[in-house]
Amino acid sequence: MLALAPALWIACTVPSSGTDGAGDGGLDDGGLDDGGLDDGGLDDGGTSTDGDTTPDDSGGDDPDDSGIPYEPVVVVEEIGDQPADIDAAFFTVDAVHAVDIVLSEDAIDGLYASPYDWVEGAATVDGEPFGRVGVRLRGKIGSFRELSGKPKLRVDFNQFVEDQRFLGHESLTLNNAIVDCSFLKEPIAYTVFRATGVPASRTTYAQVTVNGAEYGLYVVIETTDDRFLARHYDDPDGNLYDGKYRLWPDGSYTLLDFASGVDDLFELEEGSDVGNADIAGVSAVVAENLGTGRFDEGLGEVVDLERLHALLAAEQWTGQNDGYALNTNNYRVYFDPEDGRAELVPWDLDYSFLYASDWGFSWGSPRGVLAAGCWADESCVAAQREAVADLLDTVDGLDLPGLSATLQAATAAPIAADPRRECSDAYVGWYVDHVDGWIDTRSGTLAGWWGVE
Repeated sequence: MLALAPALWIACTVPSSGTDGAGDGGLDDGGLDDGGLDDGGLDDGGTSTDGDTTPDDSGGDDPDDSGIPYEPVVVVEEIGDQPADIDAAFFTVDAVHAVDIVLSEDAIDGLYASPYDWVEGAATVDGEPFGRVGVRLRGKIGSFRELSGKPKLRVDFNQFVEDQRFLGHESLTLNNAIVDCSFLKEPIAYTVFRATGVPASRTTYAQVTVNGAEYGLYVVIETTDDRFLARHYDDPDGNLYDGKYRLWPDGSYTLLDFASGVDDLFELEEGSDVGNADIAGVSAVVAENLGTGRFDEGLGEVVDLERLHALLAAEQWTGQNDGYALNTNNYRVYFDPEDGRAELVPWDLDYSFLYASDWGFSWGSPRGVLAAGCWADESCVAAQREAVADLLDTVDGLDLPGLSATLQAATAAPIAADPRRECSDAYVGWYVDHVDGWIDTRSGTLAGWWGVE
């Protein structure tokens, strides 16, 4: 059955409620009243090439939507020796930084004509000037906004100046939080993923201006670049692929997963071009072991199962409707050179803290083949249940209510003063209450769903 994200405006929707129990094999997915607001993405009116659900907006990192077969061009860059904590002060989760962008009239015209193509501009970050940087827009279905509104942005420091970086990073990823009036979802969700041992981005906040005009508060997401890999892996020289959906010029799109005939559509972001042979290798093992009763045994040869179980548990706890398990979207794949196995890395968590039923999904029947294959294998399910138990212990020690309160204190004034926000005060309050309520109840819901103490 085709499951579509509701065709609703993100910030101003009418109340709806529902439960997930019936679709989850009789197990309650916590589908209590969502507070009356479904913040699923806008329906783009497109059709999926695989006949499945509408993807969300939260890709948008691909500047090439031409439909021309992808031919990766990978530039190997040396990041050099850098102190491990060179950027620690910047990625303080509740800090609010200043990012000021300057664009010429030609650059502005370029972003209106082709928003995903880089234009040259200048930027100042917390008083540090960069005379030449690349700037482009991000976001697609749902959260894309023109420069006249509040667009998602990417600022690339070495696009026009070789080896120019900010605290070791190639770029800053600026999310507009159009689909999250609370500005809490991504900082808290990424915290949960990192706590489980899954490589995941750090976050902070920034007030953004463009040519002196106030663009309001943004969530800054640590870009999954070579420095990110160096922080998480002893050997950061492996291949990193983007697993978000491909959007085609006619409005159709293709969701990406292993063993689904789309290995060539995974885009290489870091590493060496091997013609996606490593992706194809995972797909071959998945296809060979599906339905055999030894799915995890076979899969363990090419996928880090411990990290996979942790990621799936974190996706379910955070209600990441638009991640790998439920929507085969918004993830990266890294092949660790130390053992050659693949690991999934989460990305774009603004559609988290949602119930599966909000988008017509069910955690009882995930779409992602790695999750679906696991759910059909007794030993793999047992390992997943253990990973959920570990996650619940971890979350109990995080003091997420305290983190939420800290973030609210840091963002209340910037949100209220944001001239480009699309959320009324009432909706901001509702989102905050929803996230806090989720934090209070989600662990109990998952414990009941999986039958763990």
